[in-house]
Amino acid sequence: MSVRRSLRWRLMALIGFSVAGLWLLLAPWQLQSVRSEVQKSLDDRLAASAKMVASLVSQQYLSGSVQPDGTGDKLAVANPEFPSTLACRVGTLRGDLIALSQGAPTEVLSTKEEGYSIREVDGEHWRVYTLVADSLVITTADRLDKRDALMTSIVFAAASPFVLALAGTLVILWFGIRRGFKPLRELSQDVAARDIQELEPLPWENAPEEVKPLVAEINRLLLRVSQTLHRERRFTGDAAHELRTPLTGIKTQLQVARLTEGKQSDHALDQAARALVNLQETLEQLLLLARIEGDAAFSDPSGSEVDEITSSALVDVAHKADEKQIRIIYQGDSSERVAAPAPLASAALRNLLDNAIRFSPRAGRIDLNCTSDGDYILWRVLDQGPGVPEAELGVLTERFKRSQGTGGSGLGLAIVEAIAGRFGGSLTLSNSSPHGLEAQLRLRRSH
Repeated sequence: MSVRRSLRWRLMALIGFSVAGLWLLLAPWQLQSVRSEVQKSLDDRLAASAKMVASLVSQQYLSGSVQPDGTGDKLAVANPEFPSTLACRVGTLRGDLIALSQGAPTEVLSTKEEGYSIREVDGEHWRVYTLVADSLVITTADRLDKRDALMTSIVFAAASPFVLALAGTLVILWFGIRRGFKPLRELSQDVAARDIQELEPLPWENAPEEVKPLVAEINRLLLRVSQTLHRERRFTGDAAHELRTPLTGIKTQLQVARLTEGKQSDHALDQAARALVNLQETLEQLLLLARIEGDAAFSDPSGSEVDEITSSALVDVAHKADEKQIRIIYQGDSSERVAAPAPLASAALRNLLDNAIRFSPRAGRIDLNCTSDGDYILWRVLDQGPGVPEAELGVLTERFKRSQGTGGSGLGLAIVEAIAGRFGGSLTLSNSSPHGLEAQLRLRRSH
């Protein structure tokens, strides 16, 4: 598995980098805020320490128990509550020293500037606070490097839980993502475990909402593949069944022609030629039906002209009509267009006319009308044949259904119905009074 192509790693990286990037963006502001709070707290500690010392010393100084020259009672600046990290000096406004904490730098604490200040001595920076109260000057100070060390400790203490939390979050997130992608893994395992002939839809009614579109598309693909295989098998079966008889007949007639002479040989050759014509017609019809029922695209956004379709069909059947001396009376002059390719629409109408010619008596008549019918164009083909028993009307469009032994491939009406259904139309067959069969072909108009 390529890490670059893994959705899990991509999601992990996206969330991890997003969280880390957001924290890095907020870190400077947080650091500055913490630094300000720490500095304020430490400054408050300096001031509180100075005030505490002032309250302790002022009483002894005013009572005379403590003198600037060090005489009198000992100054209790070594109180355990006094922070040992601070330096402290107690003096008078005249500059006399009363007390000095052990190890405190005199140069840093020798100032009368009230309030906060920063002083540098021997390369060390000190934060100094000076308080003047009751003729006393109390100065407290601490080193800035100590403050920086404290700040570093605080930052480390604040960052460590975040790093651990981020790592823990990513671990939990990884397991969560694995669990979330479990339906996809099960789906892939289900598809991989299937036999090549197993094309049933995937039973994923309880799939997560994010997976359902994928499952639906896979099921639609399986359905199309199943339909394609069914059509191929049906075409193979139809071809094997329907071509075996004419091929056998052709072979037989050629053998007869080879073994005979004269008129008998010529008759056998004529029969073989007719069988070849029928075979060619059957093959063409089978291929056309397979193309219509298949997934072939018929792209013609502008549609086809009704007059072009009708004229083409009439030209195709003219020689058959002439052989039986049948008149085809056409009524209709439409400039409309239908949403179907002209070759297919013409083939459908040609099959209806061919069927009418086959069933019509010699020197008969066929009426062809073309009118608009709402959103459809309607062709009506009425012959003068014997009609069809009512029980057979519903099965005339089935493949290889031949009525009354009139020959033909038995695919004509099946093709017409397939073309009409492919382009949103319909085919209706009914007996006409007093005789004859009426076929109505509807194709949707092109807008």
